[in-house]
Amino acid sequence: MTGWRPLFRGIGSLWFAALLLMLLLVVMACATVYESSHGSDQALWTFYRAPWFKALLALLAVNVAAAVVVRLPLTRRQIGFAITHLSIVLILAGALVSSLYAVDGQVEIAEGQTVTDFNNREADTLTITNPATKSVESVLLDSRPLRGYEVVERPAAPALKLGGVTFRIERYLPDSVWVQHIQEVDDESRGPAVLVSLSASGHEETTWVLAESGETNDPENVAFRPIADPDEWSRLLSGQEAESQPASVGVLNVTRGDEHFEIAVEHCTDKAAPLGDTGYTIRVLRYLPHATVRPGGVVVNASDQPVNPAVEVEIAGPEGTRKRIAWAKFPDFTHPGQETGGIDLTFVSAQPPPVEILRSPTGELYVRFHPENSPTTMKSLTIGTPVETPWPGLRLAVLDRIGHAQEEWLLEVPASIGESRTPALLLDVDNSGSSQQKWVQWNEPDEVSITGTPYELKYAQQRIPLHFELTLNSFHLGTYPGGGRPRSYESQITTLDPASGRKQSHVVSMNHPVEHGGYTLYQSRYLQRPGGKSISYLSVSRDSGKPIVFAGYITLLIGMLTVLATRMSERRRRAGTAADAERKQGSSTVATGA
Repeated sequence: MTGWRPLFRGIGSLWFAALLLMLLLVVMACATVYESSHGSDQALWTFYRAPWFKALLALLAVNVAAAVVVRLPLTRRQIGFAITHLSIVLILAGALVSSLYAVDGQVEIAEGQTVTDFNNREADTLTITNPATKSVESVLLDSRPLRGYEVVERPAAPALKLGGVTFRIERYLPDSVWVQHIQEVDDESRGPAVLVSLSASGHEETTWVLAESGETNDPENVAFRPIADPDEWSRLLSGQEAESQPASVGVLNVTRGDEHFEIAVEHCTDKAAPLGDTGYTIRVLRYLPHATVRPGGVVVNASDQPVNPAVEVEIAGPEGTRKRIAWAKFPDFTHPGQETGGIDLTFVSAQPPPVEILRSPTGELYVRFHPENSPTTMKSLTIGTPVETPWPGLRLAVLDRIGHAQEEWLLEVPASIGESRTPALLLDVDNSGSSQQKWVQWNEPDEVSITGTPYELKYAQQRIPLHFELTLNSFHLGTYPGGGRPRSYESQITTLDPASGRKQSHVVSMNHPVEHGGYTLYQSRYLQRPGGKSISYLSVSRDSGKPIVFAGYITLLIGMLTVLATRMSERRRRAGTAADAERKQGSSTVATGA
């Protein structure tokens, strides 16, 4: 111990402790500033969950422990000092246990619904499902790089196998958006494309519009239609082209392997239409001219105007029956690689788009506007020169055009990453030496077809069993008198333990959590649907490090009180000693004077 004492004295010195505390103070100040511009989640991963920050806390624990070790054996007056320092080590140890074993999750539950598991916000999983065999495999993605804010190439994550297919993660994106890439190719089979600009109030958006796909993916819905037939162009200029409501609302383009089917929506609305001899049938369940996604992912129709046409279809085949929604404006985002039994589906609306870029047989460009409840207008276009549209403040221009365009949609990291981000994984799918790559985005279930077998991919938070049934009986929202501003909200729940059959009722409100089954349930937030059932979001927590931290706080208080009592006792003893010395000195002076 004698040889190690100088080392412990240096590690446990006061100057080293002051240095560590100063570094932690600077780091937390920087984290506060960083959080104001990047959000709490990104600050959490950049600072507080970074390995170097944990190393600073570990050094602080070593410094505090060494300060006690170097003073062994302890004297009576050092007991309070030892208790105080070891309490700090205990608090840091509790924080370590919390970071390793604590559970922080959330359960989303609607009124009348019963759930038996919840989402773990601290861990993600990649799940592969074979709908035909109902076999499921998943892998836990618990490594820090796969939850951080940096792009990771070939992360150290385990491969996932289902049957003879192996899925490996090739790339991780902390946030992702689909980006359109257009290039001109020397291929006569490729159609032309134009680069369209839409500007309003100083804000400009540009997008390539291909003649092949017809419509862009932007809300304004711009189409590009080259017209090669002079007679058709003459009819259009003379206004003879039909402007009335088309007889059909659109067609379904269905592809399976090398077979392609084009079916009018009306022909498969009342009854299912067979897809040749494939063994599959398709039926349109709903046509939604103005499809809108409500909270919770519910798709409803907002009006009878063809603002955002979509159809909900049912595809039946050997694997069973599945429902899909096909969007006329968003074919690339909805269906790239998303097959059902090897089937690719797109919906082409017969409704004219609000904006049509036209190319005449001689190559001139025109734009035709179809505003709602207003007559159609047509204008000539010059490359680079904007024109006014029927919509106030909105201007349109064609910036460029190419003769043979090849389109590719790629997932890329956006320029800035906000609080609401969508991570993505690039998977290498290997089937007995034959491989393909597939992107899967966060909370966006997707499919990949391998030799005709569809596999469902899901990249989402880990699901953890509650080990009891949780039912939301009702949700109550209290408001302030005279207004609709929320004042309080609470969830009336029932828990059922399957093993014992014991049923209990609880009320979870903002400041009154409920403990059950080893978990603590907190009222987090809510969602009220107009005319529908309310949804309650309950935070689910279990922190095994919390008792250790609380014990550290208590012993820290005991240690500080012990230090205070020891110093007060020493002060009284020194005062008594000084008084005795003064009395003795006074007695000696009296005796000398006598």
